[in-house]
Amino acid sequence: MSLLEVNDLSVGYKALAGKFTVLHNINFSLEEGEIVGIVGESGSGKSTFGHAIIRLLPPNSFIEKGSIIFQGKDLVKLNEKEMTKVRGTGIFMILQNPLNSLNPVKRIGDQLLEAVKVKKPGVDEKEANEIVLNAVKDVRLPDPEEIIKKYPHQLSGGQIQRVVIAMALILRPKILIADEPTSALDVTIQAQIVKLFKQLRDEEKISIIFISHDISLVYAIADRLVVMYAGRIMEDGNIEDVIKSPLHPYTQGLISSIPSITKKDGGLKAIEGSPPSFLVLPMGCKFNPRCDRVMEKCKMKEPELVEVKGRKVRCWLYE
Repeated sequence: MSLLEVNDLSVGYKALAGKFTVLHNINFSLEEGEIVGIVGESGSGKSTFGHAIIRLLPPNSFIEKGSIIFQGKDLVKLNEKEMTKVRGTGIFMILQNPLNSLNPVKRIGDQLLEAVKVKKPGVDEKEANEIVLNAVKDVRLPDPEEIIKKYPHQLSGGQIQRVVIAMALILRPKILIADEPTSALDVTIQAQIVKLFKQLRDEEKISIIFISHDISLVYAIADRLVVMYAGRIMEDGNIEDVIKSPLHPYTQGLISSIPSITKKDGGLKAIEGSPPSFLVLPMGCKFNPRCDRVMEKCKMKEPELVEVKGRKVRCWLYE
């Protein structure tokens, strides 16, 4: 059995215009020690998926159906008290806006010490302080002794992001969900953080769900790639296979739009149009209005996710 299994998960939101579904029949699994990258344009449902797993969805959201099985428990059925025990040491999430993860009126060191006490109850003060300092050093924060004395508002966005990653290093969860974890960091620090994530996987067997719009960054870290569009999984497979030989027209468009020094004409191929609104989704395949290989069938009925060449693809071209 996989470490995490998501079965037929559908998640929706309530708005003034009515109810609408954002995630539609998501089936997903995560193995121990596996790093899965989830990519797609803004509004594809990537972050909603990450928040649904750890049950941190906003108040106007609701789970229509499905299950999220983690260590034999269905997280959908747990109450908030039970779910609190899962968060942190079971599943830890690095949010896109890391400032929301920290208490604004507590010093950084005190918040990291809390994480140490959760992971190691009864640990003595000297050892706890050493663990905190080592975690801060591991994420390459300068002057760790000074950093732990500061409050969150005294740090930059990139520094706060690294503090949250340091907390994950301390807690050593079974699953780490990283939602755009390097968006506030420069390229050099991005490379260091990617290296840290790989070390967590290799040394602690932590499984990672890495959510990003940056396919190049995901390629540097992930074993598997999941491509999402309009709340659906469009392609799911080994990252080498998907990047080098994408099957779905949407995946092909995303990869074609990546800048490359080998492109002779210097131009970038963009995907025509914009992602659809969840309030007014098109009939049939949700990508059909933007697809350059669209058929009449695509406009009438939505394809299922089928297995092709060892991966899963949602496209009528492979039915």
